[in-house]
Amino acid sequence: MKTALIVDSVGYLSDELNSLTNVYTIDLTVNFSDGTVINDTCAPAQLKSFYDRLSKENQLPTTSQPQVGKYYELLDQLVAEGYQTVFCIHLSAGISGTYQTAVMVTSEYQDKIQAYCIDSKGASVTMEGLVRAALKMIDQGEDSSLIANKLNWLGNESRIYLMVEDLTNLVKGGRLSATSALLGGVLQIRPLLYFDQDGKIVLFEKIRTNKRVFKRWSELVQEALEKYPKGISIAFAHADVYDEIKKVEMQIVAEHPEITSSVSALGPVVGTHTGRGTKGIAIIPHIDNYL
Repeated sequence: MKTALIVDSVGYLSDELNSLTNVYTIDLTVNFSDGTVINDTCAPAQLKSFYDRLSKENQLPTTSQPQVGKYYELLDQLVAEGYQTVFCIHLSAGISGTYQTAVMVTSEYQDKIQAYCIDSKGASVTMEGLVRAALKMIDQGEDSSLIANKLNWLGNESRIYLMVEDLTNLVKGGRLSATSALLGGVLQIRPLLYFDQDGKIVLFEKIRTNKRVFKRWSELVQEALEKYPKGISIAFAHADVYDEIKKVEMQIVAEHPEITSSVSALGPVVGTHTGRGTKGIAIIPHIDNYL
């Protein structure tokens, strides 16, 4: 069956994946108080410009999910191009309405295209992990409903752990409780955040220093290796601090040389809420661990 993938821009896919003819991206946007609207992107020059401007803004920009009309247009295009199946992989429903929009729109196309909407329960690098797994299974000719089941499993099992330099934007944007932010400010700790089972960003652990955060990341990788005997991959994400996260990647990979890893940037939609300096690690089980 001719199969396409729709991914919202918060997946920040690699150039390799973006170049594939059956992978389509639908953009979220950032809206500044002066009326400026920018599309989500991970292009280096635009990212630096965005973070520079964000640091000077008195009012936190807002973020918007894709326009519903754009989703209809994209599905019409896929139908016209002869696609029979589409997997829609989206930002966690716990922090965005994009997944619900996909469910609503695709339900109107049931007689035209077989659609499976996947809640990634995360963002960024975990979404890319789901895309890579989906492409692998499509190439292997697996049944579409089984692919959907496996992708939902992968979204539930993958984990993102975040270290945010300033928690203020997450609280203002409603993505984190004020209590968790207070812990970081008053107690001078490094709150380690993560996406929980519901896809919400919550406090995972309270840690005193960056060094201990990265040590904890390595421990979590080891725990995942023991939990998933058929292997895992790890992916690092950063908000305009590539050199810093690269050092962390090298350190953790040196401790776990059997694991593949990658580094990706966090674009404007995520960066609006986390701010510059955020670092994260995703632990993604290999799809072969699915039972």
